Amino acid sequence: MNAGKSTAFNDIIYLFPIKYKNLFFSINEDVKREIREIRIRSSKPIVIVTAKGSAFLNSASRLTYILSDSLPTVSENDLKEIVSRACSYSVYSHQENINRGFISLEGGHRIGVCGTAVKENGKTVSVKNISAVNIRFSKEIFGCADKLFATVFDSKPHNTIVAGPPLSGKTTVLRDLIRQASSGYSGTYYKCAVLDERGEISGGGSSGNTCRLGPNTDVLTGYGKAEAIEIAVRTLSPDIIFSDEIADEKEAEEILNGIMCGVSFVVTAHCTDFNELCERPCIKLLKESGYFMNAVVLGTGENVGKIKNIYRLGRGKNEKNRYYDFSDDFRFERELLRKIN
Repeated sequence: MNAGKSTAFNDIIYLFPIKYKNLFFSINEDVKREIREIRIRSSKPIVIVTAKGSAFLNSASRLTYILSDSLPTVSENDLKEIVSRACSYSVYSHQENINRGFISLEGGHRIGVCGTAVKENGKTVSVKNISAVNIRFSKEIFGCADKLFATVFDSKPHNTIVAGPPLSGKTTVLRDLIRQASSGYSGTYYKCAVLDERGEISGGGSSGNTCRLGPNTDVLTGYGKAEAIEIAVRTLSPDIIFSDEIADEKEAEEILNGIMCGVSFVVTAHCTDFNELCERPCIKLLKESGYFMNAVVLGTGENVGKIKNIYRLGRGKNEKNRYYDFSDDFRFERELLRKIN
């Protein structure tokens, strides 16, 4: 079941100034369902990103791969208007996130903001001269984590890293994995805590969490991950903690502290491949601890959200990692997954 896949575009149409609404509204419905990002830059053509890559939006609301001077562009004032609309015309209340380069929207969608940082005492206090925004779509796809669920919860929760490059579907897969764990798909209604620093996993907004993460899930939004882990372990007694985008060694150390308190973790991380993943200091710390069993690398393009490789992480530095490669056809049986664990 694909939940929300056809409505993601409708969630963000209000962002566009009136003069552009018809341009975006008239995009073919099939294309709308496949859009992953809309990249808008000052005085440059509008870029639409799908599984096939980047294309330009022409004046007839169609995608083209031919760059020309006749393509519609957006002004810097229009970009300011998009940012204002994303903030419900209260930019000040979103200033801290804008300073960090993003705005979270209801439904889990996110806008990346590019501009010039204004510094005071070495700290970014505002962003001026906004030159580009990247509207990144969030989708709920029920069942997209079925095969991963069979690995992570084959007999009990296993500490797992879900990895891949940007737009590989990590957050979408993680969201469905949380829903299944919380909803008793393994026979147990696991107590799930979600570390959702930017509100992207839960779709947090003014109307609350809009994504369906199951009946036994608690969401910590807006906290730094290290702080959120400490709070979750101390106050929520979770069986499993889920976190998006582990980025530094402090976060990794808090994860290991949580594991030693009896909590399982499923986290995501950016990488191009497994070797690159293992070179990241924070992931290297997790891997060499011996507590993490699986590293799952997702595919990209038309294989977004599908498992490319599953690596069984060794406990010792000299132990060779075993892995299963699904890059040829991405089809495999539950029995094969069981062999990994």
